[in-house]
Parts: sequence; C-alpha cells; structure tokens
Amino acid sequence: MTTEIATVEVEPAGTLAMHQQAWTPAQRATLAQIGVADAPEGDLAVFHHVCARTGLDPFARQIYMIPRSEGRGADKTTKWTIQTGIDGFRLVAARNPHYRGQTAPQWCGPDGVWVDVWLAEEPPAAARVGILRDDRDEPTWGVAMFREYAQTKTWDNVTRLTKMWQDKSAHMIAKCAEALAIRKAFPQDLAAVYSEDEMAHTDNPVATGRMTRVVDQPAPTAAELTGPAAAADRLMDQEQQREIFALIREQEIGNRLDYASGVLGREITSYGQVTYSDAEQLLAALKAQPTGQPS
Repeated sequence: MTTEIATVEVEPAGTLAMHQQAWTPAQRATLAQIGVADAPEGDLAVFHHVCARTGLDPFARQIYMIPRSEGRGADKTTKWTIQTGIDGFRLVAARNPHYRGQTAPQWCGPDGVWVDVWLAEEPPAAARVGILRDDRDEPTWGVAMFREYAQTKTWDNVTRLTKMWQDKSAHMIAKCAEALAIRKAFPQDLAAVYSEDEMAHTDNPVATGRMTRVVDQPAPTAAELTGPAAAADRLMDQEQQREIFALIREQEIGNRLDYASGVLGREITSYGQVTYSDAEQLLAALKAQPTGQPS
C-alpha cells in the first residue's frame, strides 16, 4: 500500500509571488502592521498590481502606500498614494542586465559649476547623477533643480523649507536626481513610478511670500499657531508623518505601531490616532536612537 502525501506551495507572509492575483490573508495581516490597515479594498488591489508590475516588495519596505489629505473642511478627503523609496529605484536598476552602475552625485550653485562635494551652507541650486548602461556610450543624466523639488511650508506669508530639506538639502536633491536618472535609463520598468522625495513638493502650499531658511527665521510652534490646547488635540501633520516613517525605515524598525505604542505608553492601532504632540515625541525618540539599532 502506497501513501501519497500532497504538497502545497505556501508563500511566506513577507513575500509577494509574481503569480499572485491578490493579497493572501497572511500578507493582509502583515500589511496592516505596516500602516495600511485603513486603506479601502480598491486601493489595496491597485497597490498589489503596482507591486507585481514593478517587482518591488512592500514587506521589504521597497514600496509602500500612505494616506494623503486633500481638500479642506467638509470637503476634506483621504487619498492613498503609492510611493517608493530610492532603494526601490536602485533595486529595479540592479536587476536590469544592462545596468553598469552610476556616477557619484554632483551639485552646482547658481553659477552652474558642478562640484563633487557641496560644502556651502546654502542649499545647492541643482544636483545631477548619471546612470551607466553597457549599451550606451554616455551616462544617462538626471538633473534635479532644487527650486522644483524642495518641500516647503508657509507661515505668515513666508515660505520656508521643511526640516528635512533644510538640514539635508544636498542629500535630498541628489536623491531626486538619482531617481530621475534611473527612470530615464529604464523607462520600461519605471514609467509613471515616482520616489517619495520627488513627490514631497506636491504638498507644498501656495507661497505668497519669500522662501527663507529656517535657521534665519524659525518657524512658529504649533502652540504659537493654534494655542496650547489645540496643539495638543490636533492630529499630526503630513510632514511629521513622512519624517517619522522615513526614520522608522532608516532605523529598520519592524513594527511601527508597536514602536509608537512603546514610546507613547499607550496602544496605537493606527497612525491616524497620533496627535501633533505625540508625533513630536516620536520624532525626538527616533532621532535620539543610533542608526541601525532599532529598539
């Protein structure tokens, strides 16, 4: 008598198989833990399609989906946006058989002179990166203008750079240039796919004043803008959320809900519960934590 044992191919919760038509129950549970528990079914389906098309793995934080607020007052709605980090672009490039590396980033000021290291205190005017392919004689360059990509906020009719673009201006604009170059070099893989750094400027308010460095004219605090009670009660803003998620990815923290719960001392089941003051507490904890040593 022969006993046949049936075998079933099981995809791990943290792996997206190319033949999948939809998220598995285990993957849905994992997606909930990385911040998309509140996303509608239609948005989750679109997210699955984009992940499968690009070959980027959301469970490895190569691609992700975040909520963006649109409109004001009664017309305010939430739109889920699919974004990738620069590491996702680099992975797509590395998988292409024609990829042969890239040039080191360069920066220039208003004079248009390119340098290998940006040492000025003021932000560079532009950055460029070249992608090398074995079937092209010259690098495919991506040039990003700082004024076109820098993320800003406006208070009292004065437009200022956000903290990330103020503190790491050369690094941020170089990442935009790199994403531009990779997309130009491999358009069949990355057409209509954009990095988080390229998209940051789409949240810029309509500026009615001049751009000022934060160090020259500090931005008012939430308490100064809305009063102590309102500052404590209102939810975190999009700049805080983006900075928190970027630091969490950089620190390689696996479960950002558990991390927030631990720092804030209460259960956090969605980042929609995080207030402005909560976000400031999370940012302080993340910035005090050594890189690569998650708690």
